[in-house]
Amino acid sequence: MTTTDQQHAQRADEREWLAFSPTSRFSFVCPGDTNTPEFFEERSGRGDGPPLHRHPWPTWELVVSGAITAVIDEIEHRVEAGGTIYTPAGATHTYRVDSDEAHIVGVGLSGGRFHRLQSQAPALLMAEGGPDMAAVGALAGSLDVEVLGPPLSSQT
Repeated sequence: MTTTDQQHAQRADEREWLAFSPTSRFSFVCPGDTNTPEFFEERSGRGDGPPLHRHPWPTWELVVSGAITAVIDEIEHRVEAGGTIYTPAGATHTYRVDSDEAHIVGVGLSGGRFHRLQSQAPALLMAEGGPDMAAVGALAGSLDVEVLGPPLSSQT
């Protein structure tokens, strides 16, 4: 979908939802491209979160409901409903859902790379026999994302 194809109004059930785990779903309201930011929505369960990573684009996220612990450049932040997270380009970051569920919406400026990563990663993460983290790392690297460590949930 390009921005010229973007609907003026859209229900959540009209978008594709990607499963990253049995309790984590992700959807793009707008996938973004070189001229348009991506706009995304995530709903995740307690303990869910991405591996520690960094990428060369900034993101802004709003915690709509629930609570998370975000770690940005080794500084831990508790963010609850209504709180925001700004991750500068190049910053190391991860988060963990601390409530039963968290609902997060965000905007990024990846030129479409984030959409490509998020669209292809679920098959690798939900692979039979467990996540193929080597393949996830290779995919991420091809899109200028550096995976640096395990999810925060695995570190505590």
